This record gives sequence, structure tokens and C-alpha cells, in this order.
Amino acid sequence: MLVSDRTAVPESLKRLAASRRLPWLLLALPAAPMLWPVLAGDEPWRHAIAPSGLFAAQLVAAALAVSPLRAIFPRSGLVTWMQRHRRALGVAAFCYGVVHLLAFVMAIGRLDYILQGLAFASMQTGWAAFLLILPVAAISSDFAMRRLGPWWKRVQRLVYPVAILTLAHWLLLVPSPVTPLVWCGAVAALQLLRLWKARRSSGG
Repeated sequence: MLVSDRTAVPESLKRLAASRRLPWLLLALPAAPMLWPVLAGDEPWRHAIAPSGLFAAQLVAAALAVSPLRAIFPRSGLVTWMQRHRRALGVAAFCYGVVHLLAFVMAIGRLDYILQGLAFASMQTGWAAFLLILPVAAISSDFAMRRLGPWWKRVQRLVYPVAILTLAHWLLLVPSPVTPLVWCGAVAALQLLRLWKARRSSGG
């Protein structure tokens, strides 16, 4: 009985990890402390601006890191799981971007102030990143992949300028560049390692 109980745990964990709902649930959890105090009336909308933007940027970086991680660690179970659910990372990045935008608009509260803010590079980069990620999010489905064919991959590559604009937006708004550069540097290092490994495998 003791042995069977011990072997039952890994099987249950496997079923949990294989669930399609698990990544969506995990990715939705951080929204609670961002939005609940605002919706309950305990905090103003500006309470949700920074954390939603930070998490959106981190999810963009995580989504970009999946392919190089897969190339560098092809046998890793965790990386395989991330690859399987990479679409969830991208869609969640978009959703937190929507929360970030909504919180910003509600906190400002006036259209003329929002338009005046477009004179600043920090706002221009943020709006441009959001506009570019819209088509990427819009085609994040199997149906769109089938209908668009090779164009699906081309539209998905918009995530790279989105990442650059997000980094610029981030750098222009924070007092210290350390955190944005750490995330950017980590993804860049993984991409370089991926290229190095590919070149080494081809004998170049």
C-alpha cells in the first residue's frame, strides 16, 4: 500500500501538468492582487499600472526565451512543457498589456491628457508596442494558423519589434535600467547560445 501511494503521486502530477487549463490558471493568478483592490474600491487605478506592465513585459521575454531554451535543452521536461504552452504565454502577455492600458487610461481619466502624453517617447513606444501586438494576439489560434498558412509565421514575427518597443518603453519609465536590461540580456544570451549551438552542430 505504501509503495502504491508513492507511485500514485507522480501520476497525478503528470495529469495536472498535462492539463491545458493549468497554465492559463497559473498565468491568471497575478491579476488578482493587481485588480481586486482596484475593483473593490480600496486602491485607485494607478495601483495596477506598474505591476501589469511589468508582468506583460516579463511574459513577452519568457515567450521569446522558449525557442532558444528548446534548442539548448532539447531533453528538458520543463522546457518541453513551456514549448507546449508557449501560446498561453503570448496571449497572457497581451491580456496583461490590455490591463496595463486600461489601468493607465482609467488613471488619467481624460482623453486630452492622454493625447498630450503622445509627445513623449515613453508613451509613443508603449502605444506602438500595443498596436503591434494586436495582430499577433488576433491570430493566436489553430484556425488562424490554418487559414493564414505561411503568413501566420510572418505576422507572429511582429513579436520581435514588440519586444524592442516594450524594452524601450520600460527603460524610459523606470529610474534604474537594471531590471529591464537583466531580462533583455537573459533573452539575448539565450538567442546567442542557440546560434552558437546551431553553428557548432553544423560544423561551421
